[in-house]
Amino acid sequence: MGRNKKTEGEQIGDRVVHTLLSGMKAKDRSAVLGELTPAERQEVLESELDGRIAQWNQTQETKWGES
Repeated sequence: MGRNKKTEGEQIGDRVVHTLLSGMKAKDRSAVLGELTPAERQEVLESELDGRIAQWNQTQETKWGES
């Protein structure tokens, strides 16, 4: 579902960002994201979403967004 074609390195980075952010407590995640500029925060959250989608597509029987 990604917004553009990413390199293998970018895809790995997305999965790392997803793993790190999803493993944090909510207050720690908020604190980390609060240190970023709005543009940086948007980039990190988009990367986290792409990593989440990639993980879903790899581990589930359906693709992200399908029933």
